[in-house]
Amino acid sequence: MPAVEIAHLTKRFGTLSVLDGIDLAVPAGSIFGLLGLNGAGKTTLLRILLGFVRPSGGDASILGWPLGRLSQAERARIAYVPETMALYESMRVAELARFIADLHPHWDQAAAHRYMDAFDLPPARRVGALSRGMRTQLQLALALATQPELLIIDEPAAGLDPVHRRRYLQVLLEACAVPERTVLITSQDLGLVERTCDHFALLHERRIQVAGPISEILDSERRLIVTAPAGAGAALSALAGVRQVRAEAHGFLVTGSIGPEEVRTVAGVVQVQSIGLSLEELFWSYVEGG
Repeated sequence: MPAVEIAHLTKRFGTLSVLDGIDLAVPAGSIFGLLGLNGAGKTTLLRILLGFVRPSGGDASILGWPLGRLSQAERARIAYVPETMALYESMRVAELARFIADLHPHWDQAAAHRYMDAFDLPPARRVGALSRGMRTQLQLALALATQPELLIIDEPAAGLDPVHRRRYLQVLLEACAVPERTVLITSQDLGLVERTCDHFALLHERRIQVAGPISEILDSERRLIVTAPAGAGAALSALAGVRQVRAEAHGFLVTGSIGPEEVRTVAGVVQVQSIGLSLEELFWSYVEGG
């Protein structure tokens, strides 16, 4: 059973459509990256899953429970790290940890100490006196100490300097190794998703454009350098699987889930060179060529 399952989900704010028929499954035990530009609707989708926002239509389930029917016990299996920090800044680090420990049924004190040590978080310092990077790390440490089955992070490591970012990702990857733990990340950081996630989805123009295991999708997608006369552009664009055709000096740059054999069927094609895509190149081929 997927950790998160979404079917035909829609969300409108007045006349503004933000999500339009979202279908998505997040496999249990995966590290799943949800990609999209600013304003694509990633945070709105997370807030719907967490019950903060009601959808306009469609269905979704989280850890097998339909939206709106999560019991308190089921909610305790989920940890959410928002992009905008919401911490009691007047508390000291250790006080905040004890406060959450008293509220959460699955709190692991040993794990809390381990993660705070990994981030060099000073227990006696007030949260408001921590740097932005340290507060970001504190949020992750507190979330992981609740032993979540599903960890949801909105824009991890956003705004961190290279030192804090490296340490943050090291701890996150180690925490992801826990069996049966699912991690759902929203991000614009394509390099972070490619290095840390095994599955991804691209949310663009209110819909999921592509989703699945990163390695499988990158294996199926190609960029082809095609030597052909200018008149071949329309025929190349009409091929099944072609997403983007760009004119170049001596032909075309063709992107999509298509191989050289299909391209060679177009009249006038002289030569085809195949190049694999990175996740960043795949992302921009959908965003720019959509």
